[in-house]
Amino acid sequence: MAKSTQSLSGRLSDMDLRLLRVFREVVQAGGLASAEVALNINRSTISVHLTDLETRLGMQLCIRSRGRADFKLTPEGESLYQAILELDGHLATFKSQVNAIQSQLTGKLRVILPDDALAMPQLDLPATIARLRERAPQLQLDIQLAAPHELELEILAGRADVGINPLHSRRPGLSYQPLFSHQSLLYAAAGHPCTVADTDDERITQQELAAPDHAVLSGAAHLYRLFPNKSIANHMAARLAMILSGKFIGFLPTYLAEEYVRNGQLAALRPERFCYQIQNAITCKSSALEQPAVQLFTTSIRIHDSHVKP
Repeated sequence: MAKSTQSLSGRLSDMDLRLLRVFREVVQAGGLASAEVALNINRSTISVHLTDLETRLGMQLCIRSRGRADFKLTPEGESLYQAILELDGHLATFKSQVNAIQSQLTGKLRVILPDDALAMPQLDLPATIARLRERAPQLQLDIQLAAPHELELEILAGRADVGINPLHSRRPGLSYQPLFSHQSLLYAAAGHPCTVADTDDERITQQELAAPDHAVLSGAAHLYRLFPNKSIANHMAARLAMILSGKFIGFLPTYLAEEYVRNGQLAALRPERFCYQIQNAITCKSSALEQPAVQLFTTSIRIHDSHVKP
């Protein structure tokens, strides 16, 4: 390949970094075939990436064939590989410095969560709190619980820094990072007249519904409008108590109702008809996105989906 004046100028793009990573893995594996597993891409795609990198740099980096034994770096390729190793070292140093900065975070992080956050199987709240404390031992945590409609208002008013809440609508001035969604069904206590098998929609919608007084998300609004008789409970725990009393029916997340269904205390009513999905999101002021404590909270959350039932 003839050399050209082409070079990596300006900022490295994501594609540049990806091509360099492919090259590094091929060198460390000793050939294209051996690098397939590490990169999780096939040999022909790896070859295309190497050709793209050579074209980008204007130099031949390696002599390659189908076999491992015939793979060989050119002098330019060897020099580039050493430069990549230096870059890896700089990145490791950078990560250590960032971790050191995080461990020195001080002040207070005010987190606001739904009152049923501990029951969410996708969100391992104790593990999130543990990671926050390990990464920033000097950061004081102020964790509050609130109803969904209160969460955003508390953040907008400056009384909370970041929260996790159902994504009903997008308010100006707030930033949302979607996390996971969950399903809500209509439930009644065991023994409620509507739990019999032949109960129709009309009889169900004549029951008194335990409902919030705030607007529900658009995907569920049409279901709530079916119930003319409502009593109000803004917090999830209060709605659960009303439903368990046997005098009301109401919508609950499946993760919250699951244990009570298993114990025979609750039953879902026409789940194929009375159901909706809710998207949950990390929420903060748009102006707070770059705050180190808010970023630390965001990176400390790990979502678990594999064992979650719909």
